[in-house]
Amino acid sequence: MLEKYGHGGDLWTAAETFSKTKDQFLDYSSNMNPLGPPAVVEQILRDHWRDMAAYPDPAVRELRGKLAERYKIPVESILVGNGAAELIDLAVRVLQPAVMAVARPSFSEYEEAVEKIGGRILNVPLHAHNDFELQLSDAEYARAASDLLFLGSPNNPTGRLLSDQVRACLAKPGKPVILDEAFIDFCPEEEQLTMIRIAAQSSHLMVIRSMTKFYSIPGLRLGFIVAQPEQIRRLQRLQVQWSVNMLAQLVGIGVMKDHDYEQSTHSWLAKERPWMVGQLQQLGLQVTRSDTNYILFSLSDLGLKAKELQQEMGQRGILIRDASRFNGLDKTYVRVAIRLREHNERLIAALRDSLEALAAQQSIMERNWIKSDAVDQGDIVHTPSNEAKAHILKMPREAAGLPLKLQQAPTLMVQGTSSDAGKSLITTAFCRIFLQDGYLVAPFKSQNMSLNSYVTLDGKEIGRAQGMQADACRIAATTDMNPILLKPKKDMVAQVVVHGKPYRDFDARTYREKYLPEAELIVKDSLQRLRETYDVVVIEGAGSPAEVNLKDRDIVNMRLAGWADAPVVLVADIDRGGVFASLLGTMEIFTPEERDRVKGFIINKFRGDVTLLKPGLDWLEARTGKPVLGVIPFLPDLELEDEDSASLDRKLSAGGLQSHSKETDGYADGTEHPKLDIAVIRLPRLSNFTDVDPLLYEQDVQVRYISSPQELGAADAIMIPGSKNTVDDLLFLRETGLEKALLEHARQGGHIVGICAGYQMLGERLLDPLHSESDRPETEGMGLLPLETTFAADKRTVRTSGTTRLFAAEDEVLTISGYEIHMGQTRFLRPVVHPFQLQEEQGELAPHPDGAITDNGKVWGTYVHGILHNDAFRRAWLNELRSSKGWEPKGIELAFQARRETAFDRLADHVRSHLDMARLYEMIGVDTQG
Repeated sequence: MLEKYGHGGDLWTAAETFSKTKDQFLDYSSNMNPLGPPAVVEQILRDHWRDMAAYPDPAVRELRGKLAERYKIPVESILVGNGAAELIDLAVRVLQPAVMAVARPSFSEYEEAVEKIGGRILNVPLHAHNDFELQLSDAEYARAASDLLFLGSPNNPTGRLLSDQVRACLAKPGKPVILDEAFIDFCPEEEQLTMIRIAAQSSHLMVIRSMTKFYSIPGLRLGFIVAQPEQIRRLQRLQVQWSVNMLAQLVGIGVMKDHDYEQSTHSWLAKERPWMVGQLQQLGLQVTRSDTNYILFSLSDLGLKAKELQQEMGQRGILIRDASRFNGLDKTYVRVAIRLREHNERLIAALRDSLEALAAQQSIMERNWIKSDAVDQGDIVHTPSNEAKAHILKMPREAAGLPLKLQQAPTLMVQGTSSDAGKSLITTAFCRIFLQDGYLVAPFKSQNMSLNSYVTLDGKEIGRAQGMQADACRIAATTDMNPILLKPKKDMVAQVVVHGKPYRDFDARTYREKYLPEAELIVKDSLQRLRETYDVVVIEGAGSPAEVNLKDRDIVNMRLAGWADAPVVLVADIDRGGVFASLLGTMEIFTPEERDRVKGFIINKFRGDVTLLKPGLDWLEARTGKPVLGVIPFLPDLELEDEDSASLDRKLSAGGLQSHSKETDGYADGTEHPKLDIAVIRLPRLSNFTDVDPLLYEQDVQVRYISSPQELGAADAIMIPGSKNTVDDLLFLRETGLEKALLEHARQGGHIVGICAGYQMLGERLLDPLHSESDRPETEGMGLLPLETTFAADKRTVRTSGTTRLFAAEDEVLTISGYEIHMGQTRFLRPVVHPFQLQEEQGELAPHPDGAITDNGKVWGTYVHGILHNDAFRRAWLNELRSSKGWEPKGIELAFQARRETAFDRLADHVRSHLDMARLYEMIGVDTQG
């Protein structure tokens, strides 16, 4: 990663990465004037090098005077700083916003500055379909909804200037605004575009300028800020003394006199920018219009990632900026500077060679993923990054008769009359049906509440249901599919996860009243990107859309349907009873516009003779004027994971999973086939309980969920699963007597497995100095493993893979994969055997050990969720349990992922056979006859 320190132009890191010297690189990753420093700079350095023996002027009087003269503003309105970065930090520290609105993408220093003071970001998305131009309505909203609006003009990395309308809006009195004009000198119309003179007289506006870029003097660091004199005095009080060195002051004075240099720069850029744009477009790149000296482009039409291209170009001695590291841009975006023609020709030639080399590396299987043998065999195929493989998407579009450049995909929204009506599975079924019919389809749920998470390929956390739905689509899940995830922590408080990363904890009222307006922008932005990438987007609602107390700030149901212009199918669970009342009552609560958006009903989980239901269906259609699109019979033993522990509890209460204290003696189901008895602790704050799922389908295993010592019985193994709150659930074990029972089980040589939080509980101590989990700074663990866990502020979320010899045959090495989600950092108090060797799939950590196991091999733990989804390892562990009972080992009988893929097809076929698919396609506006 060349942006190791957050910026381009890092020749030192490039030299280490590509084993070259710094002078062997042509640097397109930073945006300096390629004409180099004006000639006067060399003269100043020659004449004044001895002046370095004296302190510089702490008030920078002469340079401020020259700036005041040039811009016709009072000298008291100017503060000179050690580059624009210092001034960005100072301005935010002075204004102390609790909420700062920032356009995304934009310069990362803005967000870093507000994070340092404990403020939060209001995201103002810029969209590719608008050429990343900030819309007036978005600017007005962002200013009203925040304490400070921070913008760049031109924006970095897009190169776009603010429009006249937006600048006029910013000039009006109101909430504070900071405007970064670091690259505006490259615009010949700078005199008309700058807001410096307004800032000098305004109580709400500050303008920051950089002299580093235009005059190509990054080694000296020089910039200035213009504001009302009182604001300048507040900034001065926070600024470090002698912030601007003597040589920088002298050079600043000197370069301002070189008007020929300014004219040469404008003349060069006027010729070179259009030439560069044309050359890049000829390479098949999507180029964003630029108003300054750098260009942003996307590789999406070529199906490549910026990171791949950066690596290939670096090996050729040319550095480019991986712009996907800017918040708001996907993995296909690259930024390049504009340099002199001879250099630009070299850049274009290297780009052409690199793109050809990368294209040659793409496999035939990847280009034909929808028809691949792997899919035919029932394997899950994770396609290349959604955003970076647009050329692959053309195949399903052609098959479906859709245009190759469909900018706004049609949408379909699934809403339910209640929670657990079956929305998630109906959405999953639609995803697989549309895929089977040749469409490239993606799921979307704006906000999900769940403790059962899914980790995306880039290590982000989304709701399990959306991950499952993406698997049904045979695409890699992204955070755009579930941009906001709520993870309950305690009564009325939840951790808010935004685009896969923990944001902060909110109580219900604060979240609704303070955060939902910001969430609305995030949701719209994610939906926009999905609709630009896929052929069809299937949207899942949340809860009931008829909650009258929540409708005014709804971001998950009918307001979302309006933003997406989505036809709505309303699902009702007949198994609960009152299906007609729930459908009719929901329709009555809707506004007329909302009723018009509902295009039909689905009756779900029906058991019995559908002909007996027909009079009710006829009445419902006549009463509402809406068709019943289908009656979906209950589908038993589907074998797809549940989204949250509430659905697990419903299965337990209905007898779908056994939870009892009866000793099994090896014959849990009354058959002559012996079964291993595995007890899973039902923690109150259970999370990621799908770790247990593969055991449910092993023929020689009986799984029981228990919550008291009396239920433990003579279990062959006990599992302690993940938890949203390790400390509180450990105290639950202690208070209920389960800890004592577990310790006795271990003392007698019993088997215990801890996954994630369960692994942490098996250690000796849990430390919480930041009170991340509880108000207890230290909690004693169970002491079965010699480890100590300290809870940190940052959550680790990553996909991982590796190897293990644990329970394997002699000389056998088993491969494993899974994911990690945890906030604890574990260290080992004594030497211990680590059973797993891991490598992050897209992380930066080197290969490293994971987990611990006791000397007798009976108690072990790991941070890897999904460890039992690995067929060979799971069977090896089960055979270890069988061996301890004197039973013969068994071979691998369950291919869990293949079974899951079969379940997707079974669900799709079931729903398709009971649904009016022709009418459904007509609803979303897709002609299936073409």
